[in-house]
Amino acid sequence: MDIESWKNSAAKKAAKFVRDKTIVGLGSGTTVAKIIRAIADLESKAIFVTSSSESQRLAHDLGLNLSSLETHQTLDIMIDGADEVDPNFDMIKGRGGAHTREKIVSGAAKQVLIVIDKTKLVKNLGEHAPVPVEVLPFAPKYTVAKIWELGGNPTIRMGASGTPFVTDNGNYLVDVKFETISDATKLEQKINSLPGVIDNGIFADVADVLLVGYEGGCKTLRSKISCTKFL
Repeated sequence: MDIESWKNSAAKKAAKFVRDKTIVGLGSGTTVAKIIRAIADLESKAIFVTSSSESQRLAHDLGLNLSSLETHQTLDIMIDGADEVDPNFDMIKGRGGAHTREKIVSGAAKQVLIVIDKTKLVKNLGEHAPVPVEVLPFAPKYTVAKIWELGGNPTIRMGASGTPFVTDNGNYLVDVKFETISDATKLEQKINSLPGVIDNGIFADVADVLLVGYEGGCKTLRSKISCTKFL
């Protein structure tokens, strides 16, 4: 499988959704990095709001016009990737640890464009990816115990140094495996109601457009808006 070429095909198509003078939110991850490079190749005059320090550094280095949600509280479109997408177009995100900021940015966007390769399509959410949960470092073991009570199998994510991974927000991440996720919306809400939880990586009914890279190029599997609005 040539997954990199699938990602490149999807990234190039996603970049065409960006128009001059539009305000664009950018997620994080390897696919988004390809999208940022594709946008830079088009010499776009759009304004960009990033959701992670990694995406911000790359966008800055490539000369994109950066801003923030403090300045632009409404975005025209958010472009991001996903770790898993199920047949209901519910998603798991956050392998890079930026899902809390990604939820904020996507919430500010009028439309959300999700870009993946076909290996991220699953029959049931949680098949391969755990649900990342951002928690306060104040009492992580207490929060982990509460996640166990929900039926999850939580593990505090560790960094290369052997200490807990720390997000851009200064918090810890707990990766949680669930045997089944039958109702993504309900589970997302239940996790977020636990003491110590900041937010989790379930994104239910967020994607307006889903672009999927595969061996034949790129397909649009979902479009709640007219793509011609951007293309």
